[in-house]
This record gives sequence, structure tokens and C-alpha cells, in this order.
Amino acid sequence: MPKYNKVYFLHIPKTGGRFLTKYILDPLSDTLKENDTELIKLPENVLKHGGWHQLIDDKTYIISIFRDPAEHFVSIIAHMIANEQGLMDQDQNFVVNDKAKELDIDKKEIYNVMEELKYLKNFQAQNFLLEPNGEPLLHTSRRLYNHKQHFNIELIYDRIKRTNLMIRHKDLQSMDYSLLLNKISTDLDVDLTLDFSSMSKDYFKNAASEKLFNKLNDIDKRFIYQNFNFDKEIYENNSLFWQPSPQTNI
Repeated sequence: MPKYNKVYFLHIPKTGGRFLTKYILDPLSDTLKENDTELIKLPENVLKHGGWHQLIDDKTYIISIFRDPAEHFVSIIAHMIANEQGLMDQDQNFVVNDKAKELDIDKKEIYNVMEELKYLKNFQAQNFLLEPNGEPLLHTSRRLYNHKQHFNIELIYDRIKRTNLMIRHKDLQSMDYSLLLNKISTDLDVDLTLDFSSMSKDYFKNAASEKLFNKLNDIDKRFIYQNFNFDKEIYENNSLFWQPSPQTNI
């Protein structure tokens, strides 16, 4: 009897999840199905981000990606501004990178919008509590913030520790993906193979986000971190994350 019969990707917005889905998870779905393992799909009225899914149980293998909070917040801002300027592929809801390369965002925007986006405080951690209910998780987060609801820190930690494969975004960018495939294959006890030759790391990349992040100095980053202190605490806790071999960068 297999240990797991379901795989769920807890996709936190702006963490590289579309890349993982396109090049790793979707291509594996048929093989998983042949081995009586279901890749949990979100309801049609939920976009790409489902938080802590109601179908999660003891036989669910959970994967998630967590990003440096300063990079994550900058990515949200770049996404918002690209959307305002019509640089989005609206069908797929991602930034058209060739156009985004021309977008130069002043880092003052970080300070200008921080108060407006207060509801996103520790948003990555919130994803381990929020559940799909037919509205985007960002809207759920804002509604809970407006109602002054407090988040259960202990439950968030319990669910992160329950997650079988926690990946740092920076590792996803640089790792040998055969290691990742081997990790999933071993954990699920399923023989998995993939062809990585067509993989493009830049497929969902937002050049404007990278450009804006590179403008930040230590003072700017500290300003962001003070609003995302719990996310930072999680991100810096090595015990919560899978550690790919450091000598396999590609």
C-alpha cells in the first residue's frame, strides 16, 4: 500500500510556482495517475492559488515554495504595476517578459504602497491557513485583515512542518532538477522520469521585478522585512526546507 495517494502543490503567489507546475508537476500527472496517485486540482472558480486545501489528509504529499520576503514583496509590486500598464498576458495572468524589460520602477514605490498593502503582512505564511473559497487568496487576506482576525502561528508552523517538500525559491532557480525529481520519486515510491531539455527558467520571469530588487540597499530591505518578520523567520529556518546538494548548480 503506497504511503501517499494524492499530491498537492500549495502554490504561494509570486514564488515560481508556475515554473514548477509547467515543467515538473503537469508532465508527471499521467505517471502519477498510472500509479494510483492523484494530482489534486483546484476548483474551477479558484485561480492558481488554493492555500491549505480541504482534501489534504494523512495520505497527501504536499509541496510548496517559499521566497525571500523582500524579493516576494518586490515581485508583487512589479506584478501590480505591469498589470496597470497593460503588460500582462491576461489569459494566463503572468507578465509578458519582453515588455517588462522596458519597465523601470522607482524603488520609492515600495514605500508608497506599503501602508496600502498592510494586509499582505506575512502573506506567504498566511497561505498555510487560507483555504479556497471562490475568491483570490489576496482578497481573502484583505478581508481577514479588515476584520482584524489574528492568525494561528502554531497552526502555521504545524502545517509547514507537515509539508513534505518545502523549497526555497532561490534553490528552485539554481538546482539540478534531476535531484528534485529523484526526491519526489523516492518519497512517493514511484519511478518518475522527465526530459528537462525544453525547460526555460525565464518562462515566467518578470525582468522588472529583478531590476527593482537590484536597486534595493540594506535599509530598503530592512524596511520590507520589518513588515514581513514572520515570513523572514520561516525563510531563515533551515530545518523547514529541503536542502539540495550545493554542488549541483546548473
